[in-house]
Amino acid sequence: MNVTVRQAAEALRGADRFLILTHRRPDGDTTGCAGALCRSLRAMGKTAYVLENPDLTPRYANLTAPLAAPADFAPGYLLSVDVAAENMLTDNAAGFAGRIDLVIDHHRSNPMFGTYNLVRPEAGACAEIIYDIILALGVPLTQQIAEPLYVAVSTDTGCFKFSNTTVHTHEVAAACLGTGLDCGELNRRLFEVKRWQRLQMEQLMIKTMEFYHDRRIAVALLRRDDLDRVGATEDDLDSISALPRMIEGVQAGLTLTENKNGTIRVSVRTTKEVDASAICRSCGGGGHLRAGGATFPAGVSLDEAKRQVLAAAEEAYHESGL
Repeated sequence: MNVTVRQAAEALRGADRFLILTHRRPDGDTTGCAGALCRSLRAMGKTAYVLENPDLTPRYANLTAPLAAPADFAPGYLLSVDVAAENMLTDNAAGFAGRIDLVIDHHRSNPMFGTYNLVRPEAGACAEIIYDIILALGVPLTQQIAEPLYVAVSTDTGCFKFSNTTVHTHEVAAACLGTGLDCGELNRRLFEVKRWQRLQMEQLMIKTMEFYHDRRIAVALLRRDDLDRVGATEDDLDSISALPRMIEGVQAGLTLTENKNGTIRVSVRTTKEVDASAICRSCGGGGHLRAGGATFPAGVSLDEAKRQVLAAAEEAYHESGL
């Protein structure tokens, strides 16, 4: 069942003992939404926690780690934030599949897997929806709530430079800044500071990148051996998939990463001419018009995954009429 912000707020007012779920390979949006919503529910006197995410990296740990649920916590109401599909839930949330009370999301590919679903694909970040819920709940926007909200809305819009940035995106950011938040330092930490290992991986990507269709499609392969050799972590790979699309003329950037468990992560970033979510759906994933992702199971070789993703990208490229 689809619900409005007002209906979602009413449901939250009438419930308690909340457990908030985030997605695999957590980014700033899912962790920021979880942190902001959890603190807002606590401000109402509710019991609320965030389920520990095994993939949480140091970059976003401060947003949710202090709010982690005790091992013996028995939730009365389950929420997911920025989770595009049930298969994107973390392994420790597998037992909650089919039991999510409220899904809050902005991915256009979301199959509405909750009892109630508040899904707004037009939102640049899921945090915009969380902000509207917080307003509907009447919770004052404190700096403690504003920081995770700002991290969420800024990271999912590329510091407000992606095409998914809307007027409402800036309204949410402005409200956060109104609490006295130091956005300059946050932006520096999130978008400028890079470890040496990250720079090494960017150098390797540039050296080994492959191009197709008159350099309109770019493919970058991040091999496990290279990642281990330079000591790159998940934090170092955060947003690295945006690099191929930065090259002039590239309309579809495909980044394939070999994970430690043998799976292969696919990240697709496109310009307005090509539908990223269509490419990822054909590989079992999903996402937005300009950004999507998919995962190939262990046993699929990097070359085979590349072949499938490239074929899907070429189809989307041709369907765009280019």
